[in-house]
Amino acid sequence: MHQRMRVLTISDLFPSPLRPADGIFVEHQVKHLVPYCSSTVVVPLRVFPPARLWRLLFRPGQAGAAWRDWLKEVRSVPSEAGPKGIEVQRLRYTSPPRQVLHGLWGFFAYVSLRGKLHLLDNQRHFQLIHAHYASPAGVVALLANRWMRVPVVVSVHGADVTFTARQNVLGRRVVRWVFDQADAILANSSWTKQEIVQLGGSPEKVQIVRLGAEPPEAVVGPLPEAESDGLTLLSIGYLTERKGHAYVLHALRRLLDQGHRLRYVIVGDGPRQHELQALADSLGLTDHVRFEGYKRHEDVWPYLAGCDIFVLPSWKEAFGVVYVEALSLGKPVVGCQGQGGPEDIRSLGDCIELVIPRDTQSLTAALQRLIENPVRRAEMGSIGKAIAREHFSWKRNAQATFEIYQRVVGNRDGQGEGNPQV
Repeated sequence: MHQRMRVLTISDLFPSPLRPADGIFVEHQVKHLVPYCSSTVVVPLRVFPPARLWRLLFRPGQAGAAWRDWLKEVRSVPSEAGPKGIEVQRLRYTSPPRQVLHGLWGFFAYVSLRGKLHLLDNQRHFQLIHAHYASPAGVVALLANRWMRVPVVVSVHGADVTFTARQNVLGRRVVRWVFDQADAILANSSWTKQEIVQLGGSPEKVQIVRLGAEPPEAVVGPLPEAESDGLTLLSIGYLTERKGHAYVLHALRRLLDQGHRLRYVIVGDGPRQHELQALADSLGLTDHVRFEGYKRHEDVWPYLAGCDIFVLPSWKEAFGVVYVEALSLGKPVVGCQGQGGPEDIRSLGDCIELVIPRDTQSLTAALQRLIENPVRRAEMGSIGKAIAREHFSWKRNAQATFEIYQRVVGNRDGQGEGNPQV
């Protein structure tokens, strides 16, 4: 009888008590790999004071309390807490600001993590390393592999190719080095695979492994305190420019002026929150828009269950698990043309409206078509639910991932395509 494969997973995004939804897709994959693998998750936890704290140094009356709160927050993240059945080690490191040298984060992290990684490997005798993102996790994995000497699999989720590789020449070289040295590369969409290949990744190494959605058996809805009339538009995501919330606000203003009864619920936090709230006020949308803030992943499902249309017109979107989660509950979805996840979803069936990125007119027209056609909304929802069930499950994701594990371990052991002895 074969034992489970011993896998070291490295990911700087993984749920924690402070940010329980961050990197939830990594946790879902690891949990569904449990029947096949004994996984140890190492989370490189970057510790560096944010810019807002440095600015407060010139305000002595506020600086002390703000810095103490930040240190308390850093210390409150447990080093070894994880979901049942999964060993999680959070190891702290420091590095330059992301805006300057994100490509070097992995090298800084490795210096701090090296001793603990040696200890873990001596105890577990890992057979494979799976890194999520080329930097910092991919860099840490490859540096550790100089002495571990096992296959390295790298999952590319988007920021590797949309940010790190485009930040500067150094970031691009680091990402290309990771792609060149990895034994296998997992892409979350066709678009991501194309970007990897354009950066020099070998097409033979790159496999598309779709992420999943796992709705609760019973989702309590509708939205908390939702009004009984009109339709609800919903966006869930980090409040940054590329997620397109501002375009939804402008489209909402136009649709309200046409006489439609609508409300718009925004779930998430981020650097653009105050700017978006100010925009909503300036457009006279105060009574039609609700900012719900950051939510735990399990608390997002009632919002999805209670909405009528899920809309997230983001660009530079490698995948977007939340689109699939909306589909899994039978909701019509609006995304952008030319983006990884939305385009792959659309290729499977007519369940998502694709609009021109950063185009209020295109977005308004798509929303208007759905608002005025309840039959169309129901048909899209039904098709989307079936597509999510058939193509986007975490069980299928785990099976496909483990097959790749087996192949690369077998290749490294000189067993060709056969199953490794694990």
